[in-house]
Amino acid sequence: MTLNSASESRPAPTRTIAPAVVLVALLIVAGVAVAGTAAYFELRPAASPHGVSPGNHTVGVVDDLGRRVTAPTNATRLVVLAPSIMDIVSRLNLSSRVVGVGCQPTGTGIFGEYSPNQTSAWGLSPSSCIADFPSLNTEELLNRSPQVVLASTITSAAAVETISVTDGIPVILLAPSGIEGIVGDVALVAQLFPGDPSALPLIAQLHDVLNNATTLDANLSTNGVAIPSVLLTYYFDGGGYYTYGPGTFGESLIELAGGSNVAAGVPLTYFEMNGSTVLNEEPSVIIYGTSWNDPTLVSGQTPSVWTSTSDGAPYWSQLNGSKCAVDVTVITEADPTMILELPLLEHWLHPTIVPAP
Repeated sequence: MTLNSASESRPAPTRTIAPAVVLVALLIVAGVAVAGTAAYFELRPAASPHGVSPGNHTVGVVDDLGRRVTAPTNATRLVVLAPSIMDIVSRLNLSSRVVGVGCQPTGTGIFGEYSPNQTSAWGLSPSSCIADFPSLNTEELLNRSPQVVLASTITSAAAVETISVTDGIPVILLAPSGIEGIVGDVALVAQLFPGDPSALPLIAQLHDVLNNATTLDANLSTNGVAIPSVLLTYYFDGGGYYTYGPGTFGESLIELAGGSNVAAGVPLTYFEMNGSTVLNEEPSVIIYGTSWNDPTLVSGQTPSVWTSTSDGAPYWSQLNGSKCAVDVTVITEADPTMILELPLLEHWLHPTIVPAP
């Protein structure tokens, strides 16, 4: 496969990019951020929380950076600094314990980081916001009197140092290295709440979905079923489609669903494929992310801007593959929802084999 070079290299999406791709940062930068943060902390133990002595009321966990953290069991005041982590917290029925979440301090505020469905389901409101961009407002966080902070590696090492070492509040960093690591993160959070009856069924359900995907892939290979080529795109502009290169969560999603990534050979991990290249690749299936907070990526719709010749998705109307819209958070947030939506992606890629969920 020959791909044209991007006219400009686009960094992994962050909160500085258009609202439609704000949430993508939580999974895209994980590999780089984990390495940098781990080096900063040298994998040393985090400080024990102030006023709590190790014993029957604390639990020791090892987070995704290998840091040994002592935290109170069954904490009633949580601060959550990533939507992907909030998804875990919600599925473990812990939303009522959340006293603050990270979000943008101005503009769209909480709706720049959380969809209306998420804020409603998780009981979040603008008052839940703790400013975390361009840097975390640690004073505002401390005003919430959290007992535990659950963060991704988007949170700067300096902020983690301040919260955990200077202020003595345990910070647990979640950064799954792959889709299977999401299940490990569910188990990690569940360790903080021993006896929680919701953890084991959720973990079992996630394992079932992943095992079924593995079985599907094996059956496709055994039976010689054609593997569809897939473009998975979370954003577009006049230059092309932003997609996932080799070694990413996005590529893992495609492969788990029984497809092949048209961007498998691109030179960058996160890459803008220009429109003519996508047209030449002739993807069998185009899965595109839609967003609640961007008028050009309206949830569940294909707005007219997609076919605009000036600023729309280039060659959109000429792409003949099946076009499937999915909430952009499903393909950009490394959380249980990403796994639980796999059967839908499998159906889109193999509609005659996998029934609609």
